[in-house]
Amino acid sequence: MTPLRPNSDDRTARFVRWTVRHGRWLWLLALILAGPAIWRTGHLYANLRSDVEELLPRDAPSVKAIDELRRRMPGLQFLGVLVDAGPNASPERMRGAQRFIEALAARVRSYPAELVGGVRLGFAAERAFIERHAPVLLELDDLRQIRERIQDRLHYEYGKETGTLLVDDGPPPLDFSDLEQRYRARAPTDQLTGDRFSSAQLGLSLLLIEVGGFSTGAQEAERLIDRVRADEKSLGGPDAYAPGLKVGFTGDVAVSAEETAALMEDLTISSILVVAAVILALYLYFRWWAVVVALLLPLGLSAVFAFGLGNLLGIRELNSNTAFLGSIIVGNGINFGIIQLARYVEARRGGCSVTDALMLGMWGTRVGTLSAALAAGVAYASLMAMQFRGFRQFGVIGGLGMILCWGLTFVLAPPLIAWLDRSADLHLPRRSLARTNRRPIVLLSRWVGRHPRAIVMTAAALTLLALTRIRHFGADQLEYDFSRMRRADTWRTGEGYWGKKMDALLGQYLTPTVLLVDNEIEAREIAAGVRQAMKVPPLSDMVASVRSIDDILPADQDERLKEIALIRKKLTPNIRAELTPEQTKNVETLLGREPPGRITAEEIPETLLKGLLEHDGQAGRAVLVYPKPTAGLWEGPRNAAFVEALRAVALLPEKTGGRAARVAGGPPLTADIIASMNRDGPLASMMAFGGVVLTVMLLFRLGMATPFVLGSLVMGVTWLLALAMSFHVKINFINFIAFPITFGIGVDYAVNVMARYLRDGARDVAGAIRGTGGAVGLCSVTTILGYSSLLLAQNRGLFTFGLLAVMGELTCLSAAIVVLPAALLLVRRRPREPIPASPSAPATPPPPPPVATQTPTGAA
Repeated sequence: MTPLRPNSDDRTARFVRWTVRHGRWLWLLALILAGPAIWRTGHLYANLRSDVEELLPRDAPSVKAIDELRRRMPGLQFLGVLVDAGPNASPERMRGAQRFIEALAARVRSYPAELVGGVRLGFAAERAFIERHAPVLLELDDLRQIRERIQDRLHYEYGKETGTLLVDDGPPPLDFSDLEQRYRARAPTDQLTGDRFSSAQLGLSLLLIEVGGFSTGAQEAERLIDRVRADEKSLGGPDAYAPGLKVGFTGDVAVSAEETAALMEDLTISSILVVAAVILALYLYFRWWAVVVALLLPLGLSAVFAFGLGNLLGIRELNSNTAFLGSIIVGNGINFGIIQLARYVEARRGGCSVTDALMLGMWGTRVGTLSAALAAGVAYASLMAMQFRGFRQFGVIGGLGMILCWGLTFVLAPPLIAWLDRSADLHLPRRSLARTNRRPIVLLSRWVGRHPRAIVMTAAALTLLALTRIRHFGADQLEYDFSRMRRADTWRTGEGYWGKKMDALLGQYLTPTVLLVDNEIEAREIAAGVRQAMKVPPLSDMVASVRSIDDILPADQDERLKEIALIRKKLTPNIRAELTPEQTKNVETLLGREPPGRITAEEIPETLLKGLLEHDGQAGRAVLVYPKPTAGLWEGPRNAAFVEALRAVALLPEKTGGRAARVAGGPPLTADIIASMNRDGPLASMMAFGGVVLTVMLLFRLGMATPFVLGSLVMGVTWLLALAMSFHVKINFINFIAFPITFGIGVDYAVNVMARYLRDGARDVAGAIRGTGGAVGLCSVTTILGYSSLLLAQNRGLFTFGLLAVMGELTCLSAAIVVLPAALLLVRRRPREPIPASPSAPATPPPPPPVATQTPTGAA
């Protein structure tokens, strides 16, 4: 049995006896405190926010703009219920699809106002309004162009009749097709049949449901979709109206609900798989069922305490980055208990009593596990300095979790282990020598002992290759295409599949990007600025249309009506006689058959005011920009260019003493997330790594242990980066967390191996591998099992997070239990170069002290 240190024996023995003696009260206190902690943890998960802006700082421009938009505007987001009858569907199938849509719409109209703001089956009201007031809706400059073209033709006809033409190049054409195209751009797409969102050619019919409020979250989205599905079922489904009809959901609401459902489904499945696999791995390693209880009970309390304290420290809700933080705390925090319990089991199988084994387990592991806990905690806590809220919450709760896992393991585990190991039937049998020698960790220690030079040289070569690979690391390693982070099946059967169909049907996005201003004058200035910017890239390729209140209720109606009157006067019977039937049709489309009247606010269809009419009744302080479906806003650089161009236009009011317009919507949020990642990502990585390095140096001082431990970590992380680049795994705002986690856990393994080596007097490298390497391997196995479950995730962000985390586990574990011991063996073989121990462990073994033999009542 490895002896205890004399100056540590009394402290360790007293502490162990105290925890065992007062274990009942310690557990009672812990369980009492667990009550409010569980309540606060439940409160956090009940307030799980999937809103994208929850990841960003409160003062981010896009977050402030979204907040203002919510205060001022009703909903601007839609749920599309799309019925597919098949391309070139028969009239019977299309009528069946439309009857189903009508029946469903009747049900949806009865939903509460906070859930549904409106229901649309088509655009009859909008088309009638536009056709009735088409001349007044044309820009004043366009009307002047029409008048000037007619005037030129009149001058030609007059000159020809009077013989005063100097040059006769033929009559100026009365062609208004270019202006007529501008009118068509405001009208519904030509794909549509009649006044319905329906196309027989595409075989599609659409119901648009406007949500009751503006949100980027999923809670209300899920509520709305669940209710629509229930009504769809109660109607007998689409097959009751025509055989073979298919129904799908699309739009912003469907995206939010689908991605959140995938996240929760993935986390639920992974949690079940992880618990089952970890329990099995613990039992197979220890061959003692009680370890599951001894490890998981303190661990569960640690997790809820971490969330409860985080709530007390100001975290009021969780976001999509921190939703799975509980499983990460458990997966990482279990390492401390495994290391301690492995030393305890080793001592018990060596013949020690329960109390002696507890003392030895605590004495032998407290320094190494505390070092690992501090290093992991610092790696997490460094994220608190970031502006990105997804990182900051992770840092607070993760850092607390690591320290709590270590503390509760060493306070609550000893009395629990003593209680579980007190009956004879739970006595741990000793392993036979033959069986022990066949253990994988024993075989590994022998292999390392025989080939240290080859191992170190191979590791050095692999590291050089990895460095060669990662020197090309750059911006192209970051994931900018957010469509690759959606659930994998969305493009086959989900919103991605149905969304493409709706885009083909409507020809533009339904949800605009909104520029919010303070008055109508600024709105006109902004609208003119956006239209001017649309003449050149990037907006020329990305914007479908721009709308302000002036587009449906022009402020200069009187001038337009005067211009229209002049045009109609100049369209003499002779001029009309010169027009072709097509030109006549264009003129009537532009100018109408009868003189138009003024547009009043009361006759404007409500749907045309969406996004313009505010809660207080004002309708002139916003400009709506509708992107093209081909704008490619899923791609980060294109999205950033779109937002940058709009934000440049938004500065126009500042020239006249106003404040810049606020750009609100999904694209600005995406752009700010990318910018925040580019800013905070490298800083977070450097701070996490720097914190780990500083922690290791403080714990091991400047002895030789420090470069060995840090060298193992650097090697593992270098291999990880090279593997990620080789497998084309790009970094995004979800999987980035894998790197600070790898820093914390990667140093954990090396610290524990080195601590065991130093604790045993810096004499036996193979013993350090056998004694701690197996437990470290089990720690890694349980963590790998947890991360591997994410490889089954539909969400591509979670999948890549799991892949990076597994690769980091494998590289850091290999460096810690293979390369590090091999390097120690090579250095030990050099004369006059012993490995100095840390101040907490002597370089030579002390004489064995007397060890107390008192055991708890009933202990084996």
